[in-house]
Amino acid sequence: MATLRAGLWTPLEVAVAPRCPDDLRADVRRLTSLQQIPLMEVTDSELSRRCRAEDHQGLAARMPEFPYANLDEVLSRSPAPTAWLVLDRIQDSFNFGAIVRSAVELGIDAVLIGTAGQAGVNSQVVRSSAGAVNYLPIVRARSVPEALQLLRDAGVLAIAASEKAASTVDAVDLIRPVALVIGNEAEGLSPAVLDCCQERVRIPIGNRVGSLNAAVAAGILCYELVRQRGKWSKSDGASLT
Repeated sequence: MATLRAGLWTPLEVAVAPRCPDDLRADVRRLTSLQQIPLMEVTDSELSRRCRAEDHQGLAARMPEFPYANLDEVLSRSPAPTAWLVLDRIQDSFNFGAIVRSAVELGIDAVLIGTAGQAGVNSQVVRSSAGAVNYLPIVRARSVPEALQLLRDAGVLAIAASEKAASTVDAVDLIRPVALVIGNEAEGLSPAVLDCCQERVRIPIGNRVGSLNAAVAAGILCYELVRQRGKWSKSDGASLT
């Protein structure tokens, strides 16, 4: 439904089954009609067969390739993005989706990913993000180091998340234009990507496990960015303290 409402990534066709609630079914009919998307009424068992799963909730879509954003076009927008999240070889689709979900809700303007060793936007990413992939530009670059250099040329400070960093994230200025760079779940940041980063920060944690899940770390970094920029107010139902 987030995909239909956003209108960014148009389904090739949508299938709806009786398991879908009546009020939601009405919204589906309206949105698919407006966007001229073919809508099929199928049984629950037929949709299970098509999805190869039973947890479809009565609604599914057949999608084209995700419409990744162009880096040059995003950099040329006015106002230009001042908060980037750069992912270096995040391989788990659920981690990727959770990261995008946090990015949308916690002040990130754009996400940058590479191609080699990186999960792309697939059905698992969409579900894990709760549809958040539709609400900010996701740029896919052939080379993350080259893309980071372009960000630096545009005045964006590249900040690597590293448990070996001397500075904690709360001690670094995130009000200026920044790109927060998160590494692979097992290996962290590649040397080439790390070399492109102008600063390194760590999240202060205990020593029992020694590290955080990549999606959790990304969420904490994004929260610190929002906290420093003071984007929340009491009316948002959130506190900065």
